[in-house]
Formats: sequence, structure tokens, C-alpha cells
Amino acid sequence: MSTDIATTIENVLTRECPGVHVTSVRPLDKGYTSKQWVAATDQGPLLVKAPQRDPDPEHLRRLVASARVAAEHGIPVVRYRRLVPHEPALGGPLLIQEYQEGDAAGDVWESLGEDRRLVLVQDLGDIIGRLHAIVGPHFGDVLGGGKALSLRESVEAEVAALLPRADPGQIGDAGALRSAIAAAVGRLEPSANVPALTHGDLWLPNFLVRDGRISCVLDFEHATYAERFRDFGKLDEHIFDAFPAGRDVFLTSYAAACPLPDDWERRVDLGHVLHALNMHVYFLRWSPQWAPQYAEQVRTWLAGRS
Repeated sequence: MSTDIATTIENVLTRECPGVHVTSVRPLDKGYTSKQWVAATDQGPLLVKAPQRDPDPEHLRRLVASARVAAEHGIPVVRYRRLVPHEPALGGPLLIQEYQEGDAAGDVWESLGEDRRLVLVQDLGDIIGRLHAIVGPHFGDVLGGGKALSLRESVEAEVAALLPRADPGQIGDAGALRSAIAAAVGRLEPSANVPALTHGDLWLPNFLVRDGRISCVLDFEHATYAERFRDFGKLDEHIFDAFPAGRDVFLTSYAAACPLPDDWERRVDLGHVLHALNMHVYFLRWSPQWAPQYAEQVRTWLAGRS
């Protein structure tokens, strides 16, 4: 790391966190969407993040607000110290937060035996269930953006925003997909259509492990008040498709914290197609080679409704 960058990070911390004494700065090679540095200070280690993919300060305000709501309800998250909307020396916004010790679950997962994996998925079920038990005042983000008064309105707006950005040659008949998703929403029990705090990016790299247990949930940048089972799209893809033995353990722990409605499997099915459509559009922008596999999931889902 260059001396100039280390000095910049030290100067930012001294300015934004009065009274903090920085003793060293090192780069942290973690994450996919930001540059990160860890500063050793007399107030404990601090993490400085410079987002690269979405440098909109409003996006970061939503992230911080979502994590604070989760923390208020006992979810183990990091504590944010400061949001700098624009740091001229780095050409964008910065987040300053506490640095949590621990290993990313994604880094240790492959080395674990089944028993230790089952402990982690049991922890996940409890934490995510407690997260989903947090009820919001509307569908949309914590600060009120994308506000919708019903699940139908929220999903219709989401699909309407995604379809023009999708590759029509890959996903197939957009009109048929729109109609099938609307019909799937219509089959849900209205009384269970409750906006819950969802994380939006639940996969192993976003959980820290300490002493063999989940100790912290990271990166609430995609959090929103939504249909809670949409979080199961990424969970199933990245954890339980490869570790099916853990799903019942997870569900038992989850249901103890946030009971399952009678139509939960229909809700998971809807969550899967919305996840696939979102990932298709996301990867078209950032890594187009991965977009076709999610388009295939969308087409497969739609074919099952014909």
C-alpha cells in the first residue's frame, strides 16, 4: 500500500472521528464492491470502506439505516461511526465502521465437517428468523424509497423496473413472465403479506464466524422491507443447493424465531424467480458471462407455470 493512501486514510479518520489516534493502516483484501482499509487506533480497529460499484451517498445512508434498525432489534451487526458523502482525496464516499474480528463463513465453510456446518446453519436460521421478524411500515427501503403499500404493488414495480434491463433473447417472453409473477403473488394468503426487514444478500461471505459460531451479519447494502422469503433465493442457491442436509435444521431454527405461514413454500418459489431475475440483470451489467444461467432459471420457472 502506498504511503499516500495510508496518510489519506489516517487524515480522514483524524478529521471525522475527533480524538482517535491512528497507529497504523493496512489494506484489507475482502469484499467485491469496495476498497477497504483497517486502521489500528486507540479506540479499537476501524474499517474504512470506499464503495466502487455504487458510490451514491444515498445508497450508503440506506445501508447504515438498515443496519441500525437490525441492531435495535438485537441482530449482531457492525457499528457505523461516520458516513462521508464525498472524500475528495479518494473521489467518492467513505464509510467508517468498527472492524469485527472473525473469519468470513465463506472462507471456512469448505474446511468444516457436517456437524460444524449444521451448527452454523442453525445459527443462521435463528439470526435470519429474528431479522425477518422485524416488521416495517411499508414495502420499500428503510428510508422510504420505493415505497409501496402492498406486496402486489411492490412486486409489480420491481418487475416493471427489471424487465427493460433484461436480455429478451435470454429470459424469453417478458409479458408472460410478468403475468405469471403477478399470478404467483395473487395466490398468496393476503394476511401474511407483511413487509419484513430482508437482507437481500444472504450468502456465506456476509457472515462472520468466531469460535465456530456466527458472530456478525455484514453488508446491509441491499436491505429493504419486502416479502421475507425472497431472501431464500440466494440462501438456497449458495448454501442449501450444495448442502441440502442443512436446510431442515435451518428451517427449524428459523421457524422458532419467525413462524412459517401455511403458504411459505409458494413464497419461497416466488423468491426464487425474483432472485433469478435480479441476478440476471445485475450480472448483465457487471459480469455478463453469468447472466445466462439466471435467465435459464427464469425460463425454467416460467415453463413450470404453463
